[in-house]
Amino acid sequence: MVKFVSLSSGSNGNCYYIGNEYTGLLIDAGIGPRTIKKRLLERGISMNTIKFVLVTHDHIDHIKSLGILADRVNIPVYATERLHTALSNHFCTRGKLGGCARKTVLDQFNVYDENIRFVPFVVPHDATQTVGYYIEFYGVKFTFVTDAGNITDDIVK
Repeated sequence: MVKFVSLSSGSNGNCYYIGNEYTGLLIDAGIGPRTIKKRLLERGISMNTIKFVLVTHDHIDHIKSLGILADRVNIPVYATERLHTALSNHFCTRGKLGGCARKTVLDQFNVYDENIRFVPFVVPHDATQTVGYYIEFYGVKFTFVTDAGNITDDIVK
């Protein structure tokens, strides 16, 4: 069974989990790694199942601990090229993503493995670049959008 869990949402930090008993992913990392681990464990989920992080945009409440997570846990971080450029200059992530950075292509399927595919698409918001994700996770399909300034045709599609 696929689970979606909001580990934190709001100006104090945003972090979301999608996973099953075998594998999972995070969307954003605006809270600390210990808090992520604790909140996952409260739901019976091991941090070891997390395979990668999808980044929606470069506001601090979404990436505050992204650099620490990538640096300490060596977890792949998926974002568009434009967003990775911004992350390479952001004080939270500068010099910390290194070999963890994975570039995604807008409006195309990006494949993690045969069971996980995702499509990033532009979302209007006041950040360097904000994206939502259409995700296919072990046969379950859904769309994730946060901080949208308004609902666009791309979001509806």
